[in-house]
Amino acid sequence: MRTSAELREGFLSFFESKGHKRHPSGSLVPPDWDRSTLLNSAGMQPLMPYFLGREAPPAPLLTTVQKVFRTPDIDEVGLDTFHLTFFEMLGNFSFGRYFKDGAIDLAWEFVFDLMKVDADNFWVTVFAGDPELGLGEDEEAVRLWEAKGMPPERIVRLDRSHNFWSVGGPGPCGPDTELFYDRGEEIGCGRPECAPGCECERFLEFWNLVFMEYELHEDGTVTPLPKQNVDTGMGLERAATILQGVVSTYDTDGYQAIMSWIAEESGVAYGDSEAATKAHRILADHGRGMTFLVGDGVMPSNEGRGYVLRRIIRRAVQQARTIGLSDLWRITDIVVEQMGAWYPELVENRSAISETVKAEEERFSQTLERGLKLFEEVAAKGAVTGEDAFILATTYGFPVELTRELAAGRGLQIDDDELSRLMAEHRDVSRSAEVRVVGDIGGPPTEFAGYEKLEVLTAISAFKPVDERVFQAKLFESPFYPEGGGQVTDQGYIEHEETGARAVLRAADRLGDDQILTFDGEGFAEGDRVRAVVDWRARFPTMANHTATHLLHKALQDVLGDHVRQAGSAVRPDKLRFDFTHGQALTPDERKEVERRVNEKVFENLPVHAFVTPIDEAQKLGAMMLFGEKYGDEVRVVEIPGYSRELCGGTHVRWTAEIGPFVITSESSVGSGARRIEALTAGEAYAFLHGKELEAEELRRETEKLRKQGTKESKAAAAEVTVLDESNGIVTAEVKSVKGSELRDLSDQIRQSKQADAVLLGSVDDGRVYLVVNIDSAKVEQGADAVAIVKKIAGKIDGGGGGRPNLAEAGGKNPDGLAEAYEIGRSEIASAIGS
Repeated sequence: MRTSAELREGFLSFFESKGHKRHPSGSLVPPDWDRSTLLNSAGMQPLMPYFLGREAPPAPLLTTVQKVFRTPDIDEVGLDTFHLTFFEMLGNFSFGRYFKDGAIDLAWEFVFDLMKVDADNFWVTVFAGDPELGLGEDEEAVRLWEAKGMPPERIVRLDRSHNFWSVGGPGPCGPDTELFYDRGEEIGCGRPECAPGCECERFLEFWNLVFMEYELHEDGTVTPLPKQNVDTGMGLERAATILQGVVSTYDTDGYQAIMSWIAEESGVAYGDSEAATKAHRILADHGRGMTFLVGDGVMPSNEGRGYVLRRIIRRAVQQARTIGLSDLWRITDIVVEQMGAWYPELVENRSAISETVKAEEERFSQTLERGLKLFEEVAAKGAVTGEDAFILATTYGFPVELTRELAAGRGLQIDDDELSRLMAEHRDVSRSAEVRVVGDIGGPPTEFAGYEKLEVLTAISAFKPVDERVFQAKLFESPFYPEGGGQVTDQGYIEHEETGARAVLRAADRLGDDQILTFDGEGFAEGDRVRAVVDWRARFPTMANHTATHLLHKALQDVLGDHVRQAGSAVRPDKLRFDFTHGQALTPDERKEVERRVNEKVFENLPVHAFVTPIDEAQKLGAMMLFGEKYGDEVRVVEIPGYSRELCGGTHVRWTAEIGPFVITSESSVGSGARRIEALTAGEAYAFLHGKELEAEELRRETEKLRKQGTKESKAAAAEVTVLDESNGIVTAEVKSVKGSELRDLSDQIRQSKQADAVLLGSVDDGRVYLVVNIDSAKVEQGADAVAIVKKIAGKIDGGGGGRPNLAEAGGKNPDGLAEAYEIGRSEIASAIGS
């Protein structure tokens, strides 16, 4: 065991041999119930429902390689040998089986029998206790380490800040014991007392064994969890430095492949200079981070995790320019090639990843060129004031972090107090249309009447102007649903009872059980009587979509299994999005069955009941609850009798028939272990189906034309074609009982009739499965190769293939592999044709 790949597989295989179930990595994006962090920053974070005893784990013993991202270290990356933002965490987990003794026994065996760590360089730390938590020293861990043969002088007792683990706030927690490797006095601080816990780089902490037996509450107290659990985390990159005998994380094989590409493309090698070393480290780390973030559905933006992505892309672009590297977006392909075997979502989303990073790089390059010129003019004066940084940021879009970093590189400091003051004033006077509530504005709590009423006569109970037209207000009684639970805010307006002036609702923000409304309009003040009106044209389809998500949730469980759980949703007037836990793409039959079951319940016209009940009673009724949601003693249950029962505060239709037709428009991956369905209901579904009907009619007419011509293609043209996906110039379709030249002819007909860049066509005939990849000749001239694509997907149907660059086919004996072949095939085609 020496390479990173061998370490990754060796860890999982070792714990499998010890009875652990191999569990896939969760997405970097936490599910909606986890608001503790923007991005998953620990290996155990996706498993929190199991640790808290709120969900049953898939097995009592698990082992994972979890991708993680830590935002606090962004500015440190590149300045030393070990700071990273993205990395992989190896972990083994026990839910109520073994505890401290088992965890230490397993770690000891792996470290010495498989990693072959030098025992003389091995140290451990244990929890020294904490009076504030009411916990004493972890004497049991000390005893267990000594029983393994650990010299007492290499067992170091450290305080809560070092050896007590929590998620950073309320949640599962417990004392831990950390494993360290002594890398030698020559890289340490030189102090005689230097030991684990010292801030120098001598002692490398590479594995943390957390004895998770408590839950930390908001008041700072801890209480025992239902079971004593074990959560361990070994940083793959750090452990690789030990295996490979290097000091720097960036000297391990996982980074050297990326750095070799950087050196080849830029002509500047790692280590050529201090600036080159810094650039290589930043590009290697941020290149991996940006690839995985986009692969998990994060898009660049100015807030939240989107801002984290934008920040690392822009930081990487700036560093790439310092070593003459352009078109940095190409680095994502290197990451996909290196890590796609372990994280299939990278392969599935390869084209989207590169296109997203490319677009952001192109946007920022213009800003960077202008901003760098202005910065040089400012820095030439010998100082960078807070006002300089403020103007660069607000007028020219030059990030404050980059100004600060460039200034530090020249030994200049920014007046942070002045900068903070100016930024605060700028926020206060901002006329942005995206004003959102940040705190209460006074007034009594609003009574929400939106479940029963769409229009109420009420009065403004609190008022706060934002600018000349925008104001925030509270109403004594409000029909407006505030955004929450995946459902968007209502649309509507208030109308002044005396003057008739209107103000349009811009946002309805939830503030605990209260709400604050943001309006655009003039002529309103506190105490004014108003008529508050919800726009029924937006509310009704939103209600239809919300009720449809409940039907969809239950249908997915019935078809795929009880492991399916909601992992996020977006309920809007125009469509619904539903994220759920499931490890693989739905087959065409599964997708059809889910859609059929939802429509079956719609056509049965079942009543939809909502009622408030004590939470204990809701649990007895078996109502589904979202982990991480904070529920009070009284909860609202939405029930479709005999089928679905969930806790939900959203608005719903009264009868399922009001949903109208339900159509799944797409099903895709949003990361390892999670899928996403987008669907339409009501009028949007009708419009979609009507459009499909027109397309089918057009295809039928073309078929009839060919039949009359008596061409050899007539049999193929008469075949029953089901279009599975039609986007980005690629048509994926399935046809029954057609093969050979007829299937190839049909792929030509579809490509020409749809004016598509490429067609991926599948068919099952007499138990065998056939695939055809048909690519427009213009795309072939640009480098696309149908043969290469069909060979990559032929294995999914247990077969082989070949052909010409514009038309290739494969045959196999595994119809069950069609769904995966379609998904991978679309991704490969998109990458090949630049879609």
